[in-house]
Amino acid sequence: MLRIVIIIMFSFLLTACSAERHFDASAQPLAPTLRHWVPEEPPSDVVLALHSFGDHGAAFQLLGPQFANAGIYLESYDQAGFGSRQFEGRWAGETQLVNEAAERIEHLASVYHQPVYVMGESLGAAVAILAACKNPDAVAGVILSAPAVREGIRFRYGWNLVIASAATLAPGYEVQVQRDPEAPLLAPSQAQRLATDERVMRQVRLDSYWGLIQLADSASDQAAVLSQTKIPVLILYGDRDNTVPEAGIVALRRHLQPQVTYLSVPDGPHLLLQGKDWRTTSQQILDWIQTQRPANHANIAAPATPRSTTIGSPSQLHTRSD
Repeated sequence: MLRIVIIIMFSFLLTACSAERHFDASAQPLAPTLRHWVPEEPPSDVVLALHSFGDHGAAFQLLGPQFANAGIYLESYDQAGFGSRQFEGRWAGETQLVNEAAERIEHLASVYHQPVYVMGESLGAAVAILAACKNPDAVAGVILSAPAVREGIRFRYGWNLVIASAATLAPGYEVQVQRDPEAPLLAPSQAQRLATDERVMRQVRLDSYWGLIQLADSASDQAAVLSQTKIPVLILYGDRDNTVPEAGIVALRRHLQPQVTYLSVPDGPHLLLQGKDWRTTSQQILDWIQTQRPANHANIAAPATPRSTTIGSPSQLHTRSD
């Protein structure tokens, strides 16, 4: 037994020899990865959508057209370290992820003269919580689909110690991610995309996984701050989610009373926004946004010319269909 443990630890240590590197936003800019779905008329609402760990902005290719048809502008992008901005599988850092989202929220609010809805799936939902707390005046509402949160999880800090130790000993050790192209709980097109798209992660480094855990802890810790902002929040959670423990969702709901609306999705997978019943889920989100609109919301001013930004503007970019 000792011999097996030594062999495993040695294999871990062999992967830990590479020097630490940091994500370079100038080398892997956000703007070329922007995707947006634009209604024919000036939008009634604006939504920034943030994808899950290992995925990229195409995660919203089903929801985008439905939102646009409802008169809502929806925008997504590849978050730092993912999709076309992968960084050798390395973690780009919580600060980078949150600052990019916060800057994009501010930019869209400036362009469209109204607060922005921030929608996130899993990791993206954790980023949405933290970004909304940075500039609450620019946020109309937060939509959290299976948010990566960890408060209330049994042995939370014990698991943290184990994962942090492994990530320190062997940060570059990679775990293979198996994705079923016929996953029964996902929409067929999304199951195929997740299984075959080269921009979707196939291996997860231990240090990246530890970064995700720390991000989820930060989002849990900031739930009380989000509560103080009084921003309306919609939480969606599938009853067949085997990724985010329900205890974390319960704790988050407790913090966000009374500003939270909670929807439990029967037979819903972790990636609800890409699930087989995505149309129903999407419509539930659209209905919730409708209930948040003030009485005078129908008279939205036409978008102004976007001010200069390091991230880019909708008018400078093309909708991506992938």
